[in-house]
Amino acid sequence: MNQAYWHFPWGPLLAGQAGFAEQTGPTGQASNELPVTMAGTSPSKGLTIIECDWPETGWGLALFWGVCLGLAAYVIWQNLRESRGRSWGFAAWLIGLRLAVIAALATIFLGPQERTQEMAYRPSRVAIAVDTSLSMRHPSGGNEPTGEAVATTRAERAAVLVNQLTSELRAVHEVSVFSFDRELAGPHAVLAPLDPETQGTNAAVPSASSPQPKGAMPAKPIDWTEILRPQGLETRLGESLVEGLRVTGGRTLSGLVVVTDGASNAGLDVTAARDRAASAKTPIYAIGLGSLEWPVNVQLADLQCPTEVQLGDPFDVVAFLRTQGLAGQTVDVELLQQPATEQGEPIAVEVRQQVITEDEVPIEVRFSRQPAGVGSTRYVVRTKLSATTKELNSLDNSRDVVVNVFDRPTRVLIVAGGPMRDYQFVRNLVHRHKSMQLDLYLQTARRGTSQESTNLLTEFPASREEILNYDAIIAFDPDWQAIPADRIKLLSEWVAEEAGGLILVAGDVFTSQLLSLPGLSADEKNLAKAKFEPLLELYPVVLTPYLAELRFEQEASQPWPISFSEEGQSAAFLQLTDDPATSLVRWKDFPGFYRCYPTSGVKSGGVVYARFSDPRSQNAVLMASQFYGQGRTFYLGSGEMWRLRAVSEDDYDRFWIKTIREFSQGRLKRGSRRGLLLPELRKASLGQTIRVRARLLDTQFKPQTIPSIPLEVITPQKKPLIPVRQLVLDPTRKGEYVGDFRASLPGTYRLTVIIPETQERLAEDVIVELPRLEDEDLRQNANVLASLVQETGGAYLQADEAVSTLPKLLANKGEPYLVDQRLKTLWDKDWLMYLIAGLLSLEWLTRKLLRLA
Repeated sequence: MNQAYWHFPWGPLLAGQAGFAEQTGPTGQASNELPVTMAGTSPSKGLTIIECDWPETGWGLALFWGVCLGLAAYVIWQNLRESRGRSWGFAAWLIGLRLAVIAALATIFLGPQERTQEMAYRPSRVAIAVDTSLSMRHPSGGNEPTGEAVATTRAERAAVLVNQLTSELRAVHEVSVFSFDRELAGPHAVLAPLDPETQGTNAAVPSASSPQPKGAMPAKPIDWTEILRPQGLETRLGESLVEGLRVTGGRTLSGLVVVTDGASNAGLDVTAARDRAASAKTPIYAIGLGSLEWPVNVQLADLQCPTEVQLGDPFDVVAFLRTQGLAGQTVDVELLQQPATEQGEPIAVEVRQQVITEDEVPIEVRFSRQPAGVGSTRYVVRTKLSATTKELNSLDNSRDVVVNVFDRPTRVLIVAGGPMRDYQFVRNLVHRHKSMQLDLYLQTARRGTSQESTNLLTEFPASREEILNYDAIIAFDPDWQAIPADRIKLLSEWVAEEAGGLILVAGDVFTSQLLSLPGLSADEKNLAKAKFEPLLELYPVVLTPYLAELRFEQEASQPWPISFSEEGQSAAFLQLTDDPATSLVRWKDFPGFYRCYPTSGVKSGGVVYARFSDPRSQNAVLMASQFYGQGRTFYLGSGEMWRLRAVSEDDYDRFWIKTIREFSQGRLKRGSRRGLLLPELRKASLGQTIRVRARLLDTQFKPQTIPSIPLEVITPQKKPLIPVRQLVLDPTRKGEYVGDFRASLPGTYRLTVIIPETQERLAEDVIVELPRLEDEDLRQNANVLASLVQETGGAYLQADEAVSTLPKLLANKGEPYLVDQRLKTLWDKDWLMYLIAGLLSLEWLTRKLLRLA
């Protein structure tokens, strides 16, 4: 049925045609005009509509009227025939009664209803999205130095701008305010259009659906400075705006206003947001913050220095600078130091004057140091400009590092199944290094063989006292079957319980025998598997015997370059130079390896540094490491590292020395025989969760069994982290405790654990750095903002002109709409039934009196 409307009860309209609507205005008089209530105007008018359910089709409508007219014609014909010879008045009376009954039944069939509606107004809307990434902490324009009281940051300027814009735009629009950095957040406030009585305030006004009670206290003003505080580590401008268009879209959206410096360093390109806005016909208005010119700034981009140094070994503290707007000028670079346990201002020990020849080019400043004594020292490098030069950002002018100086050589044991080339080169390198002490166990050597070492062993260490002499063990494809099972177990315990560092180099001869076990009977294989089980646990990868057999059938006719993972590119011990960028270039100059031992993956908790790029290897792991108890193990899947010497002998030497240093740290850092504290990251990014491990022994030097121990974390603000973190006993590893904390501030965190039943402390430092994404370009990115608004019908404005210009550009897209208030049925009434019964009774009585019945 179609619903048609009528104004008079006796005047139904044709189906589908417009009808009159009875509108009751404030004066009670009828009106035929639709009311439009704008924000701040009088209440909307009422609207009363009477609806009937007419047949939906033309044939149905014709049938309805045909039946009604046919019945009427039949009633008239019958009553005229029956009333012959009588007065015409009686005939008319009977016809009227019967037609009235038919009309009442037709009314019931049409089901008339009375609908009362209110005309409401849906206001025009504006969405404001404000950048809250860390780049907004920089000055809003010019070279006002960050950190000074007179400086206005971009975030502070954005807060003022949002306050002004919402006050202006709410005269017509409903305003929603969002923030974004790595994702869209909000809305933080939805501000309804201002009424004349409230206009001029900037409090959050409730929407029309929940009006404030009369006489209520005004809403509290919004603290935009706190809401828009910079905190995001990256800016996903394109993704955030796409999400903003999705959640705010609609016919009444007048525009999306973006307040930002134009930085977009992650996620979707801004063209995705622009295309979506253009297809939705939603204008984007970009308001730019920050200077359009190159600011004056010097950034200490990186600081590299060894954390463990042998007493007597010289080392370098290397700083890398990046400058903007300082070409041709001089920058003072200071090196300061103080004992790591002391507080206060460090003492300057050296100053370099660095001439900036070109901006945006990394500049290396190197300080050479000679340790004078054992202990931990904090080195700080910071930059200074002349008093007349105002720098944009002074927060990135310093970095620090803690160097621990120890007074004993790193003791290394090399075990080799044969005199392979890497064995020979590494043997000579370690033996000649003055801060290392070398022992050798060459399994193929005969008695009387001369080898460059302190001690030449004839068997693998057989006792705990013997193996505790070593900080690191390098295994060059040894014949593990020739080493007794109790000594393999001793090796496993040395790593897990004594923080030993084990470097495992796979080879073509013996590594595959760990799994294939050729030439052994079934019983002998079972014994060998039990023997090698603790050894295989030390490997951070899963070795694959089946692929190993295929590997030797394949022709190795070309080298395959190393494919580094993200972890490998950032690992300090794999850097061939002091600069990670140039180090990666040096690795790319290396042609690579011909073969790599096949693996089927990395174990849980293992870290993959590099993979073999030969597609036949099925993405075999080339370099990986894992924590195993207190110690660490490193896996190198090829015995061809000697090929790196063809590129640079210094690079080869640096790789092995840094790798030995890295994996011998556990033993070198043992300040107590009863415990060891090992954070999995020594240098982390802001926001990362840092996992911490501790290995503790009781007074009998047996694994500690208490359920948990407190981990004291001192933040860079020199305050303890609350609540106190707990290290919980790992049920799978005796005496080992694990926990974590989140690095929420940049700077150095001090981790401390008190060994139970003593006052002895284990302490380690973790350096947390701000990601540099938000500091790479400190200018306002005009190109991005101009591209963002193209084809959307919007505009790119500067902050100074936004308040006066933007309200004129945003069209009023408000619209009226009907709100159903009440539906009243008109036909389902008692009086209508009584009327029909009365009419039929009156007709029957008339016919009885006239003797027609």
